[in-house]
Amino acid sequence: MQQDRIEWNRRYRQETFSARPAAIVRAHAHRAPVGMALDVACGNGRNACYLAFLGFAVDAVDIAAEGLNRFACRPRGIRRICADLDEFAVPQGRYSLIVNVRFLNRRILPDLEKGLAPGGMLIFENFLQTPARGTSRRHRPGHLLEPGELRRSFSTLDIVDYREHPDLQPETPPMKASLVALRPVAPSGPKA
Repeated sequence: MQQDRIEWNRRYRQETFSARPAAIVRAHAHRAPVGMALDVACGNGRNACYLAFLGFAVDAVDIAAEGLNRFACRPRGIRRICADLDEFAVPQGRYSLIVNVRFLNRRILPDLEKGLAPGGMLIFENFLQTPARGTSRRHRPGHLLEPGELRRSFSTLDIVDYREHPDLQPETPPMKASLVALRPVAPSGPKA
């Protein structure tokens, strides 16, 4: 969406963003089979940089060229892709790890699952809708998960960890959902 591109490019020009990878990525990415990784809505590449450090070849996708130009590291092993995720096609079966942190596009949820190679890992974390606090311009209701939605959206994966828990950062919704799941390895045929 053109308005989103304009807004995020402006934010990357005017604000400072953390270079520290998300806690959920630090806690689980090393358990994924090393290979190709996809960082969805990568921003300044904080998670993509960490994945590259772990040995992954990373496709880092974001709508904002400014974020991609202000990467948190030297992008060795990282292919930066400036694309609107409303139009981006996730290649099927390509990734041993897909990371989606602080972004929600319900249209691509099935594509993320299909993008995992057998045995591949999905790490997904986003804020939850809560009646306790109103939403801001940055956290519109359509960009927030409903309670239980993340677990339901990836119910065919083998869920390793799922939590709905408080987020204590200022200026964010008070709750978030975190999911770590594996695409099942297809069973082999009958033994002779």
